Amino acid sequence: MILTSAYSTPSCSPTRATIHTGQNPLHHGILRPPMYGEPGGLDGATTMPMLLQKEGYVTQGVGKWHMGENTGSLPQNVGYDDYVGFLAVSDMYTEWRDTYFNPEVALSPERFKMMQKDDFNHYEVHCTPADKKKCENGKLIDLDYIKDLDKHWTDVSLAFLDKMKGSDKPFYLYHATRGCHFDNYPSDEWAGKSMARTSYSDCMVHMDHVFVQLMKKLEENGEAENTLVILTSDNGPECEVPPRGRTPFRGCKGSSWEGGVRVPTFAYWKGMISPRKSDQLFDLADILSTAMHLAGVPGAKLAGLFSDKTYIDGVDQAAFLVADGGLSARRSRIYTLNQYFAGVRIDEFKGVVTGEIENGVVQRGYTGGFSGVIFTAIRAARSSSISIRTRKKTFRTVSAISP
Repeated sequence: MILTSAYSTPSCSPTRATIHTGQNPLHHGILRPPMYGEPGGLDGATTMPMLLQKEGYVTQGVGKWHMGENTGSLPQNVGYDDYVGFLAVSDMYTEWRDTYFNPEVALSPERFKMMQKDDFNHYEVHCTPADKKKCENGKLIDLDYIKDLDKHWTDVSLAFLDKMKGSDKPFYLYHATRGCHFDNYPSDEWAGKSMARTSYSDCMVHMDHVFVQLMKKLEENGEAENTLVILTSDNGPECEVPPRGRTPFRGCKGSSWEGGVRVPTFAYWKGMISPRKSDQLFDLADILSTAMHLAGVPGAKLAGLFSDKTYIDGVDQAAFLVADGGLSARRSRIYTLNQYFAGVRIDEFKGVVTGEIENGVVQRGYTGGFSGVIFTAIRAARSSSISIRTRKKTFRTVSAISP
């Protein structure tokens, strides 16, 4: 089922936390990606893998984490039986090493040494509950090993699926690829394999292959009929670093325009979800409530597992996905942008309060994302406003959604 109105947040860490907590960033508190060992993360949150563990699920995480490096935020402390990946974000391991992109650091011995000593984990890690205080360091992530991470992580996930074959326990696998996050370094095996032969497109072809391998393994192991698969992105494509991604919508990663948050998403469950396309609303916060319903914890029963001070933004979309002609349980969704409430979509209408001026700093029409200037109020929008008149009141929205 292809979901053409599925929404992430504007950037990676807030979205990953939204998937794990069922909350939007203003509620879970991870408002932007933490960089170079900054504090903060999932510490103290009730997460989907935690809840699934209580229902007897085996939980495996693989790949990019980026939801905090402090002890309480480590994967083994927020619900994972096992995690193999890295704790930060791709460019933190590469940008200061690359003599082409950042020669002022890479070719300066003093600055390079400073980055080597900076307080963030520089390694691929293996995290298990056997050690709650830290993860075990594996290989150093440099400009060579960065190319091999996605192949290695695929092997880890395939091995996990083989381990669970025939098990009487259900499983949850969170596979978060390194690609296609700038700066992209395609593996030697995949370099030049795309038609465009750019680092971004070569990486994208590789990621398609990763997904194919995981799906084939589910089929081979006889688990496809028992497994809900959701493929999505944590934000829209980036626009600052060429070769950049493309989107039919305005804006990019780092903005709350549609191009930054309306992300490619589909749900697959062999024999359970009928192939179709829907433009009805789906938010990645809905994954938690939906997954828990399918695991046997619907509605009020799920609410009882959270503190009465915790607001869950996700809604249960199990019927939307599974029922023939199912309709979304969501009529609206909140947009956020860093620490701001950015707007709301209701059906086909979108009201904007906070947004990004795409060429406010860098004077190129296609450059938005993290390079843009943010406005936090709209005084008037007469030329694009739409009035909806009822018997008592007139409601005014900023604009209908358009590319």
